Amino acid sequence: MEKNITSRITKGVIITGLLIALDIILQKTYAAVPDSTRYLPRLVVSFAGVLISCIIYSRQSGGNLAFGELFSHGFKTTAVVAFLMALYTFIAIKLIYPAPSAAEMDAAIRSYEQQGNALHEEAKQLAAAAAKNRWIVYVSVSLFVTLVPGLLGSLAGAAITKKNQ
Repeated sequence: MEKNITSRITKGVIITGLLIALDIILQKTYAAVPDSTRYLPRLVVSFAGVLISCIIYSRQSGGNLAFGELFSHGFKTTAVVAFLMALYTFIAIKLIYPAPSAAEMDAAIRSYEQQGNALHEEAKQLAAAAAKNRWIVYVSVSLFVTLVPGLLGSLAGAAITKKNQ
């Protein structure tokens, strides 16, 4: 009987779907909560998803896997999740979420002026450039918030999974 092993791409798509649903729910419910608090559930879901992915892979393979094989599978799953989340974040920032409001732009201009290094016109230009390129920051944070817990989940999954060797 042939062993049916779930692809890491399939697992990555499932984890990404959970993360996107979680992101949309948190975007609607936690508008007043700081971003750092909103990322905590995403960290937990990324870690747990990759950990469970490693455990499922080991069970489907019959447990005859070394630490490196389990870690490799988990980290490849993490790479799929990170790529899809970066793509989603880029699309969300460019198309779904609104551009910074005038009040947010004014707050950024005041912040630049308070630093004392920029005149009003320079501060306006800096704030406009930051608003235009904010997707870079969000995609970078998305990658970091996906890769770090995925790496830890891969390590934990490879370490705790029962091996027959």
